[in-house]
Amino acid sequence: MHNIFFALKQHATVLSFLLLLSLLAFAAWRFHKKKVVVFLIIFATLIFLASSTAYLPRYLTKQVENKYLPFNPASIANKNERIYIHVLGSGYNLDSRLPATSQIGVAAIGRLTEALRIYRQLSNSIIVCSANSMMGLETQASVTKRAAILLGADGSRVERLDTPSTTQEEAIALHAHYGNKIKVIIVSDAMHLPRAMKLFEKEGFDAIAAPTNFKVPEDSKQNLFGWWPATVNINLMDLVLHEYLARLKE
Repeated sequence: MHNIFFALKQHATVLSFLLLLSLLAFAAWRFHKKKVVVFLIIFATLIFLASSTAYLPRYLTKQVENKYLPFNPASIANKNERIYIHVLGSGYNLDSRLPATSQIGVAAIGRLTEALRIYRQLSNSIIVCSANSMMGLETQASVTKRAAILLGADGSRVERLDTPSTTQEEAIALHAHYGNKIKVIIVSDAMHLPRAMKLFEKEGFDAIAAPTNFKVPEDSKQNLFGWWPATVNINLMDLVLHEYLARLKE
């Protein structure tokens, strides 16, 4: 069951679902099931309209992203206590021509930027970069650490967890390396953070959330053409689908 949900999470998208409905409709047409064909076409049309127009994708995205407010350093009573800022992994591409800041992905840059903002305001904080390498090369944790140093972090205050490949493994690795009594701030995309926090809580951490990379800012206004289909809305719906399926998996 775990493997089924993992496969669904990796490959399920709105377009793949629409393709499946199209194939089913074609098969029903071949077998002269006209009522089934009509039902599938109507269903696929409704799915397309719900996913490609702005209203539902933005609503569902905001429901997830608004779980946690942006981190406020003023919430930390003792600024001098040891605090770990865990930057969750989010993808990278090794390219020796490029500086580390250009090798980590856009989402990773957003997460690292937020971590550095917090790091500069908490004098005894440690940044923890995590995520392995699926190809046996330099790990994402290592590249992210180099990027943090390029952006001004003290290398002695940036540590690595090189083994995790999933958010759950990141929580387990942090527990194994530091124990679960540390004060830790979890930095991740606002869309991903609610699920991540639950995984860290399962490991016994009393973690603090630091969301970033918001897809639907609170003050943004609905475009007058929100009713017009657009790929950006489908992409939002894909992210929501990914998170919901991941929750089922875990």
